[in-house]
Amino acid sequence: MKPRIFVSSTYYDLKHIRNSIERFILQYGFEPVLFESGNVYFEFNQELDISCYNEVKLCHMMILIIGGRYGAPSSEEKHLEFIEGYEKNYISITRREFKEAVSNNIPIFIFIDKNVYSEYHTFKKNKDAILTLINEPDSKFNFAYVDSTNVFDFIDEVKVKALTTFEKFDDIETYLRSQIASMFFNYLIDLKSQKDKKEVLNSVTELQNISNRMNEMVNEIGRTVLSETGQYEDAVKKQNEKTISMYTKKIVQLLKFQEDYVFSAEKERPVVFEVTQVIYDDLLNNSRLFDKKGSIREGDIIADDLGNEVIKEVNEKLKKLKNNLQILVSTSLLDVLKLYKSKITPLYDNNGIESLFKETLELELEDVLWLPF
Repeated sequence: MKPRIFVSSTYYDLKHIRNSIERFILQYGFEPVLFESGNVYFEFNQELDISCYNEVKLCHMMILIIGGRYGAPSSEEKHLEFIEGYEKNYISITRREFKEAVSNNIPIFIFIDKNVYSEYHTFKKNKDAILTLINEPDSKFNFAYVDSTNVFDFIDEVKVKALTTFEKFDDIETYLRSQIASMFFNYLIDLKSQKDKKEVLNSVTELQNISNRMNEMVNEIGRTVLSETGQYEDAVKKQNEKTISMYTKKIVQLLKFQEDYVFSAEKERPVVFEVTQVIYDDLLNNSRLFDKKGSIREGDIIADDLGNEVIKEVNEKLKKLKNNLQILVSTSLLDVLKLYKSKITPLYDNNGIESLFKETLELELEDVLWLPF
């Protein structure tokens, strides 16, 4: 069976690159999947782009090319009448294909046109000034290499993964050859070590069973001794405090703010408390992010842009507290929520732990956002 590789990009501006990539994939004996080559099955009762998203799920790898064009909106966006805000913000077909690959844990090789990436950095450094020019009535401002600022938003999203820039197809070919060779090398090493792994795994499993039995005995003895001396509850409390402190720090580290130390005046210190409330209520405990059973809606957060929507709403509230206080969309909201739900909320059954978490969260946010001198 041949590995299937999905090639995702806008078409007209990158069709020559797409053709070259298709030939490159065929040279390796792999199966390239491009809509223009007729190897995407288009369902008669579905929008064309829906068939592309379904095809992504059936592939083993994706090659994503980002050039100067953002592309047409996905059919879901059309149905939601987002076309009215076409130049403002929408999810393109290419961007939705990327989200589909991420949600299905498909390896993605990302290539960005070198000129586009340079213009992206210029935009990031001068964002406010450029947006002011763009939004002026009768504005004739145009970028040299991109047709929409949505391209830059897309780059923000893919930047969390490994990417490389290119000027010509040779750059892409050289990089892919190296990566495919490395993947094949790792595969051969894995085959060689599988036997050893099985033997080690059996030994580890046996040791784990012995360790679990010993831990149960030690815990029972320790609980009895501590209960008799009245120290058990104190020991549990101290352990919970250490756990809260460690994982709260990790949560704040995962929250990527646009700027650090946005507060400096002593009179602004109380605002950190309000920031804490917004993070706690509207981000960590936002009911939209969880299903009825309290489980994280991972699929919606990744594939349906729910995470970015929530971050945008949170940023609206944060902006009212301080104009330059914003959480970047590159923040991995899913990682934040998983840490919170798995390490923090299970401790809420103990009295006072929820309040302790809020207090610790405020202190950690203060360290990041408040300039101490």
